[in-house]
Order: sequence, then C-alpha cells, then structure tokens
Amino acid sequence: MIFAVDEGLFGLFPALKIGVVVCEIDNIRYGEDGLEEVIDDLIIHFTFERTQDHPNIKVWREAFKKMGIPVTKYQSSMETLLKRALKGGPFPRFSPVVDLYNAISLKHLVPIGGHAIGGIDGNIRLGFADGTETFIPLDMGERENVDKGEVVYKDDKEVLTRRWVWRQSNKDRIESETTRVFLPVNVMSGLPEWLCESVVRDLSESVLVNEYGRIVHREILTKDKRETEFSF
Repeated sequence: MIFAVDEGLFGLFPALKIGVVVCEIDNIRYGEDGLEEVIDDLIIHFTFERTQDHPNIKVWREAFKKMGIPVTKYQSSMETLLKRALKGGPFPRFSPVVDLYNAISLKHLVPIGGHAIGGIDGNIRLGFADGTETFIPLDMGERENVDKGEVVYKDDKEVLTRRWVWRQSNKDRIESETTRVFLPVNVMSGLPEWLCESVVRDLSESVLVNEYGRIVHREILTKDKRETEFSF
C-alpha cells in the first residue's frame, strides 16, 4: 500500500510534516494509555483563556483560513478533542488503540487520525479533492459529495477524512475486531521541527509498551519525501 501527500500542500505549507505509523494490533485488551492522566494535566495546566490561543491550535485555524475553510463552522479534530477534555467529566472511550492515540494527541496537541486498513480500497492520498468523491460520516449520516479542491485523505474510491483533520469516514472506522491500522500524525507548518518525530516515537513506543501489537511501518513525510510504501 502506498501513502502519498500532494506536492501542492507543501506549496501552501512548506514545513508541513506527516508522520506515518502502521500497526498490526489486538484491539480488545486495554493497557495503560494514560488518557485520564493527560486530561487531568491539561485541566490543571492549560493556561490559555481560549483553546484557539494555543499555538498548536492556532496554526490549524490559520491553515483552515488559508484554505478557505470557515473556522467558525469547522474546527480541527484537535481543537474539538481539546475542548472536550477541558470540559471535564467522563471522557468518551472507544477502543484500546483509539483511546491510545487520543491520549497521545492530547498530550502533544497534534491531530492524529486512525484508519482501519481493512476498510481501505487501494492506496491512500492526502491532497485535493477533484469534486467527484463521496464521503460517509463516522456517525453513519447520509453520503455526502465532497467539494472540489477540498483537502482530504482519500483512497482509490472514497474520501476517508474531510477538510484534512475535521471529520473521518465510517468506511474505515477502527472497531474491536480491527487488526491493521494506519495512524497519520499531522504536524502543521509553524510548529517545532522536532515535534513530529517526538509524537511518532511516543505513539509507536506506547503501542509496544502496552502490547497492543507490532509496528509494521514508521515514516515521516516532508516536502523532500512525499510518498511511502508499506505491506504486511
């Protein structure tokens, strides 16, 4: 399977980095994901008056504006996740691997996606929609047409994530029976050079420490390396 990032995205965001972690997993047995501890730490130590004032959130708001996405209507999954965490109360849990990458995402304030490889047709691409693609939301809403020029994750048939890091598809949702996953780490231009590698390493090591499975492939894509290939 090939994962590639469109050259045009690096034209807009030259320092963009996309981390890639591909795993074989056992998504039934829970380990120590540290999700509650991460959330407690955020509630105690988050010092910004508004979530969008944090640099890691601000860069995505600025990127959305640059792409013509209205930030009052659409926010990155990272901003949504952070708001939910800071709200307090029981945080929703889904499955071991999803909860783990949510914990890592909140720890570093970097959007991480999760895709069941068994639901993907062909290869994966992060780039611009041509306007013919369709999308079925994670909440099993009606099939949607995707806007031409919209930045999306997509396979050879459908869109997997709309508006880059906004909403994922139902077709490749991670379930308890999922055994192979593709976990993209999205680090926007304007954030520290070392951040992507740090998140990828933390995510990979956490999968291994918790004995959730094995790492099949690990890579970081940049403007100088826009494609990677992996197999099982």
